[in-house]
Amino acid sequence: MFTARRLLLVEPSITLVITGEALARREAGDDIMILSAGEPDFITPKYIRDYAIEAIERGFTHYTETAGILPLRELIVKKFKEDNGLDYTPSNIIVSTGAKQSIFNVMESILDDNDEVIIPSPYWVSYPEIVHLAGGKPVIVDTEEDGFILTAEKLKKNISNRTKAIILNTPNNPTGMVYYKDTLEELADVIVENDLLCISDEIYEKVLYDGKKHYSIAALGEDIKNNTVVINGFSKSYAMTGWRIGYAAGPEFIIKNCLKLQGHSTSCPSSIGQAAAYAALKNKNEEFDNMLATFDKRRRYIMEKLDQLEGISYIRPEGAFYFFINISNFYGHKGVNDSLSFCNYLLKNGNVAVTPGKAFGMDDYIRISYAVSTAEIERAMEKFKKVLEMLVE
Repeated sequence: MFTARRLLLVEPSITLVITGEALARREAGDDIMILSAGEPDFITPKYIRDYAIEAIERGFTHYTETAGILPLRELIVKKFKEDNGLDYTPSNIIVSTGAKQSIFNVMESILDDNDEVIIPSPYWVSYPEIVHLAGGKPVIVDTEEDGFILTAEKLKKNISNRTKAIILNTPNNPTGMVYYKDTLEELADVIVENDLLCISDEIYEKVLYDGKKHYSIAALGEDIKNNTVVINGFSKSYAMTGWRIGYAAGPEFIIKNCLKLQGHSTSCPSSIGQAAAYAALKNKNEEFDNMLATFDKRRRYIMEKLDQLEGISYIRPEGAFYFFINISNFYGHKGVNDSLSFCNYLLKNGNVAVTPGKAFGMDDYIRISYAVSTAEIERAMEKFKKVLEMLVE
């Protein structure tokens, strides 16, 4: 009686549910290895923490401008110019309570009831739910046969007279795949031709391996820039998940609409979080290279271990910090019939928490995060091997 109909379409975040269950068991004394969370295991760099503490001490603890403080937005403009070759002004930028709110703001600002948003699968778990909450309809496009990259041809086939937008995520969560420049150019042509809005989620842009390069689709020409909102933040590259600061950059009229929404929801981002974000961009992050090298070392270790296992296949991650592993050959054994029951079996019998592929739109897979300590990964991979052997005994 008191539940909005749109919420009946929304599922809880499986990643948060599984991580919560694993943490509860760990707190109860169980030796649980948690490879389900999507956040770096590193602490926020000291120079950022120190600046935030200093901001608190000098009384920077009040409301700020709804869009975020001007000095931070000016640094974001500078970042886009230097890192992505994009020219924005502060009026093109809105700072929000995490990149998730940035995406939510955009969807609420552009969607009318039953407007369609194309989402390549596999996708970050919150994309379809945010579209539902905004009254839209997610149109899921399977990319498995194309190497987990959306092609221009597939995009064309899924455009209807109700299509309003498309979400792109590169580097991708959960696959770690990176969209190359030529693919983005082909997608941009289709997006502009059909006057769609591209929401380009680039939160993992700096977490790249094997010499891969990140390209922002908005930088490929003025036409596509006018049809793109770029989403980014500080959680992944600066280990700042708990600070909850993200941002969106795009056409001024869209940002103004986001400002209306944000002004009546969260009012403004946290002043202390903004101070930390300002410090993050103002100074060079000397710790990032070490963080990336550690991620890469873990990635290579897991690949070595996975290559020794029979019955599974996986995608070699080019970015982010996840493996997307096909475990469907183990279905039909000991009550395991889908990715959720596999994850439950692994947690019960191996004390390892991972995320079912169902959360990302692909039920034959699981996602493993390597944004946890190397020691925990080593123990978890041994347990993973033993559980796979148990399943086929």
